[in-house]
Amino acid sequence: MTILTESKSNFLRNYPFSLLDMDGLSELWQKIYNPYIDLIESKIIMSKNDSINTFRNHNFAFNNEIQPRIADLIISELEEQISNPVSKSSRNNLNKSKEKIEDLYSDVVEKENYNLKITFVFTHKKMQPLKLIQMLKLSDEVKKYTQLLHKKKLKQYSKIIPQIIFISLFGFEIPIGGYLRDNLHGKLNRNISTMVVPPIDNKLWNNYLIEISKEGNNNYEKRIWGLTFDDYKSLKNNGTANQIQVNKMETYYSDLKESKEISEYNYHQLDIWSDVLSIKNSYTLLDVGNSRKMIKELVIE
Repeated sequence: MTILTESKSNFLRNYPFSLLDMDGLSELWQKIYNPYIDLIESKIIMSKNDSINTFRNHNFAFNNEIQPRIADLIISELEEQISNPVSKSSRNNLNKSKEKIEDLYSDVVEKENYNLKITFVFTHKKMQPLKLIQMLKLSDEVKKYTQLLHKKKLKQYSKIIPQIIFISLFGFEIPIGGYLRDNLHGKLNRNISTMVVPPIDNKLWNNYLIEISKEGNNNYEKRIWGLTFDDYKSLKNNGTANQIQVNKMETYYSDLKESKEISEYNYHQLDIWSDVLSIKNSYTLLDVGNSRKMIKELVIE
């Protein structure tokens, strides 16, 4: 999994994009980012439940890897699997101190009905917007790590679900906005949940799928299926409807129900993360204008 670099000047090879790749001294960036990371950590613990653990400046590389993989903050949470996938409390791990995620969650307690959700928070420490290729490469490494963690260390869980939050003082390059819109989390399993801070154009900050329900839209139903949902219900049991058409309608409303459950879960998650990340005030909390000026002056000196 480790990619060894030949030239530090080539950002495509300089991985991981974390504390190891920066302009200037780490102390400068810590002065800017740490208060915001502190706020996230305190709010996630208080606003959610007692199944949460947090790790600061955590190396999530496996022991046999040469190059460290550093995340500014990692948040791990147990989620019970239920029909409507809203997180439930499971157990209190807040006071346990372990060096690795796999050590903390590798006890022998049966957890077949639980998912382990791991949120990786990365701060971008370059005087330029975060590039899409950087986001994609780091997202791919996080997915590989969680897959291996599940396969080799924590296979007792139903799933290990990764999520990434990118914080970039100098913003994000334009294609990242399109990527978030086109790769919705919840639409395809391969699309990892991704959030960016501060929001792009003061509004786009996540790739969560939120479906607008078509249930009850008679015009839509009539155009697609040739009958409305009310027609379908009245004809279903008397044999006068085309059975192929009825079966398609059943599949459609089954998918619609599942989509609605996903949307409700995503709304729930976005409510939580909007508050935890203080999305509306993130630009102010990071003091973006003054912080950029300070970094540029000190790095140039």
